[in-house]
Amino acid sequence: RSHCSLENISLGEFGVYEVTVSTAACSISTHKEPVFIYGGMIIACAVYVVLMLLVTLVPALVRRVQHSGLATCCRMNDSTEDIDLSVQDRGGKSAPKKARVKALDTFRGLSIVLMIFVNYGGGHYWFFDHATWDGLLLADLVFPWFMWIMGVCIPMGVRSGAKRGVPKHKMIFKIYKRSLKLFALGIILNSLGGWVTLAQYRVPGVLQRFAVAYLVVASVMVLCPEPAALQNKCGEAMSDVVSLSYQWVIYILFVLVHTALIFFLPVPQCPTGYLGPGGLSLMDSDGSPRPDCIGGATGYVDRWLLGVAHIYQNPTAKTVYHSGPFDPEGVLGSMLSIVQVFLGVVAGNVLHHHKEHKQRLVRWLVWGAVTGALGAVLCYAGQQDAPVPVNKNLWSLSYVLVTSCFAFLLLCLSYLLVDVWRLWSGAPLYQAGMNSIFLYVGHMVTYNLFPWHYIIGPMRTHAALLAECLWGTTLWVLTALYLHSKGRFYTV
Repeated sequence: RSHCSLENISLGEFGVYEVTVSTAACSISTHKEPVFIYGGMIIACAVYVVLMLLVTLVPALVRRVQHSGLATCCRMNDSTEDIDLSVQDRGGKSAPKKARVKALDTFRGLSIVLMIFVNYGGGHYWFFDHATWDGLLLADLVFPWFMWIMGVCIPMGVRSGAKRGVPKHKMIFKIYKRSLKLFALGIILNSLGGWVTLAQYRVPGVLQRFAVAYLVVASVMVLCPEPAALQNKCGEAMSDVVSLSYQWVIYILFVLVHTALIFFLPVPQCPTGYLGPGGLSLMDSDGSPRPDCIGGATGYVDRWLLGVAHIYQNPTAKTVYHSGPFDPEGVLGSMLSIVQVFLGVVAGNVLHHHKEHKQRLVRWLVWGAVTGALGAVLCYAGQQDAPVPVNKNLWSLSYVLVTSCFAFLLLCLSYLLVDVWRLWSGAPLYQAGMNSIFLYVGHMVTYNLFPWHYIIGPMRTHAALLAECLWGTTLWVLTALYLHSKGRFYTV
């Protein structure tokens, strides 16, 4: 057998290559250099930047002109009266309106727009795809970000209900009702593409994982009591952490149970604690691959509980490693998805306990640093033979921590730009975030329908595929803008 190394070899679009194989080694020679594949991406970025500038600057200029005209008019009339824009309550006192944190919807909008973009193919650039097994690419970020931002909003909803005097049993009923709707909607979406044979119907899915995580985290938030606050400066500074003390115990137990299962649960005919893709990466003594070892205990639990016929049949590792069926939204991964949503709750709890911008930003930055450092330790900063590699398919602990680190930092950036400095209104991502569930379901249902998708000619270049992908994504952003302008918001 020969080992062919592709290191330092540029294998690009429309390049012509020759592979020479011998018993000792192999060599790859380039007969025609590949074309430059990033031209379409550069043009697309330039076009969208110009559009963003126009959308941002033109209304600002119009408002400035109108403001100047109003000021001139006031001077001509010698008016000295101040315009009071505060809201008056029934007692005649000013009642300032509570400001909405627009960065949250902007973050959610970024997540859903990126999700649509990568689901539509991302121009077939490798860095817009999912990692085959271990690793982290752009497409691997959007799902955990979406779950994390759901967690950020949970404390607001629960405390809002408590402030209105809603009984706990009614809040729990509402949580169960919403979770059931999400789960049922996810089951229905699994039939897209004609997969309606019940004997082989997939049970897990994206919305199903949302439903389970929301059910657990929101229920714990409602039922778990808060410990008494510490009446000192340290207690005030740590109030957001102390108020979740009992919940921290619950989710640390989730992590410990998950870790014990993946590393110590015996898997028939597979190494205990195996975290690889199986197939060609794990050979028997006779040289035959082991496709059923994919994911180790994670894959085994799904096959045991759900059955092989009811999990995802075409995982990303199947083509490369010839692995068997494996569901990236399976049972064990859902345990750490719940932990990821709780880390979002931690960020949302900061909003409740700390009102100043600096207090919020400092805490989010600290949490980002802590989760990032822990994730880097577990995965050896991306090196091989790490104890817990970053892996979306397994939804590993390092994956949860690293993606949550990016989420904390991205929320800081959004909060600064949108809510603190007000350099950006959040548009059009803010509007997309206000109707995220509608955009998700819509882009799934219309995955092969015109005008969101089309084929012109062979569509063999990155530029052509990127144009089609951006066209469909942009249509959904425009849909979000239209719905927002009409005041229509769809939730489950």
